[in-house]
Amino acid sequence: FLGTHLWGCFIAGMSFACIDKHQWPHHVWVKQTKRATTWMIRIFFSATVAFSIPVSSLLSIDAFLKGSVMGIGPCILTKVLCAPFMGDAKFVIGWAMVGRAEFAYLIAQSAAAADMMDRETFSIVIWALLYATIFAPFIFRKVLDRYVKRHFNNENGPQDELKDADH
Repeated sequence: FLGTHLWGCFIAGMSFACIDKHQWPHHVWVKQTKRATTWMIRIFFSATVAFSIPVSSLLSIDAFLKGSVMGIGPCILTKVLCAPFMGDAKFVIGWAMVGRAEFAYLIAQSAAAADMMDRETFSIVIWALLYATIFAPFIFRKVLDRYVKRHFNNENGPQDELKDADH
């Protein structure tokens, strides 16, 4: 009668928020829920997006070729090449944007479920998103490592062009 379950969650969170022993409640929460959260995300993905992928049209040559063109062009190149005025960080910024394809799977699945696209188009979109999902983390890591090695040194911190201009 006095409230909802959300009110109880709020009160519980507020009572643990006052404990300041090296963020102990947060540490325990993350440690205890990490495995369950990881598996729930996997189950959520497979129950929503993965089960809706039409395997027969996904494995067709036509879907693969069109998906490859869409994946390399609009999904990757447009993001990598969109920041030419960002200086040396342009490829770091571009490849960081490529890795944002996870939510696009859910959007594509929702569009397919609402009959906004047919099975063949959905298969092409899935192939395109697979390119971004697979290549982005590996290439982003290499580009970021190269950028960090070039612009940071261990002794003095960031190397700034303005520091050199002042001397």
